[in-house]
Amino acid sequence: MEILLNVAIFLPLVAAILVAFVRNEKFSKILSLGVSFLVFLIVLMLFLNFNWSLQGFQYITKINWIPSLGISYHVGVDGMAISLLLMTAVVFVVAFLWSWKVEDRVNLYFALFLALETACLGVFSALDFFLFYLFWEGMLIPMYFIIGLWGHDRKVYAANKFFVYTFFGSIFLLLGLASIVVYGYFTTQTISFDYMFHKNLSYPIWLQSIAFLLFGLAFAVKIPMWPVHTWLPDAHVEAPTAGSVILAAVLLKMGTFGFVRYSLPLFPDASKQFIPLIFFLSLVAIIYTAMMAIAQTHIKRLIAYSSISHMGVVTLGTFALDPNALNGAIYMMVAHGLSSAALFMAAGFIYDRIHSYHMDDLGGLARYVPKLAVFFMIAGLAGIGFPGLAGFVAEFLVFLGTYKNYPIWAFIAGVGVVLSAAYFLYMYKRVMFEEETLSEYRLEKWKNLKDLEPHHIISFVIITAFALLMGLYPYPFVKIMEHTTKYVLGG
Repeated sequence: MEILLNVAIFLPLVAAILVAFVRNEKFSKILSLGVSFLVFLIVLMLFLNFNWSLQGFQYITKINWIPSLGISYHVGVDGMAISLLLMTAVVFVVAFLWSWKVEDRVNLYFALFLALETACLGVFSALDFFLFYLFWEGMLIPMYFIIGLWGHDRKVYAANKFFVYTFFGSIFLLLGLASIVVYGYFTTQTISFDYMFHKNLSYPIWLQSIAFLLFGLAFAVKIPMWPVHTWLPDAHVEAPTAGSVILAAVLLKMGTFGFVRYSLPLFPDASKQFIPLIFFLSLVAIIYTAMMAIAQTHIKRLIAYSSISHMGVVTLGTFALDPNALNGAIYMMVAHGLSSAALFMAAGFIYDRIHSYHMDDLGGLARYVPKLAVFFMIAGLAGIGFPGLAGFVAEFLVFLGTYKNYPIWAFIAGVGVVLSAAYFLYMYKRVMFEEETLSEYRLEKWKNLKDLEPHHIISFVIITAFALLMGLYPYPFVKIMEHTTKYVLGG
């Protein structure tokens, strides 16, 4: 089974090279969709065969790469990683489906998304710091060009801002990695970039504090946490629909994944020391950005701010240092990935039909595109944590675990749940039902609006099915994620 993980990681990259050389648009679309579906099947097989009763990582491959520097090709997964791999594979299938009718520079478009998929899968699988950093940096280039070439009016500005912010954070990540590698060399006389090697070292509190801040700044930019969040609304607003889907569903999770994978296990004492700071930043993100979302009239910007608010819930649950809260945080990574993908798909469809994201130009769409109205509502309910959908399970576990040790923080954070319902219902009412502000000419024109096409419907059905499955039958997902919780927190 180990070989399958490596195939899943690098198959999209091979396909990207083929797409770049063959340069046939139909071939590019078929190959991209076929490869992404094959990767999904492989990851699903790995997920179903994952043994949550075994401790440690599974499907491990370790090959010496640069022995003189202690660098190896070392990959493997735990419960969190395999869950995020599955979510990533699902979302990329949806992104390729949604992009079926792209006509602008098709070969380059699909090649970049395929390369991006390899980078994303690699980040979640890497167990070598050097390899992890390569994948982490590798995803910047495809996303930069996706935003900059296929985005909207201010696409170059948004792409540059995305790159500068995330590259700035990556510099601190590199410094953090260097600090612990150098310390490991001086204490053991062995230079190694291996995750397990450093997991078994005990760092002094001064080094933990420095490394935690260096790692944490890189992860905070990626999430993004307040106040380094300002690149995200611009990136989402200008990105093409598939780019926004991947950005919200997958790339944002790399930061929270980093906190769970690296900060908590490697720097446990510093993690406890910085709990008040992380909680403060999380609560500001939850409440402030939710209020910012309420103030928006641009639906894509509203959804972007809602993502920042929900990621605040993830960081809150991560640093509550409670098994239920950490399970909920990991669950929220996947649940938010699904709901945000569907919301950005709905926003993108509206733009394709009406060429506007502004609520002042919208209203009464439920009468003309009823299929979209249904899926849009389900996506929104999943995002605000409606019972029966994945978001509810995630938020329930986060608040249950956080309330146990930090009841006041949990109570304040709960305000964000109310605000999330407020901004989504406000947006849905303005976009789908209100017709009073629209001219007769516009309403007459909308009678010819075309509802969801088959590739749109299949994309929504895939996302909705997973959100419902995780909401109605969370047990296997929680058990697999608990595999990571036990490893990080003990027990």
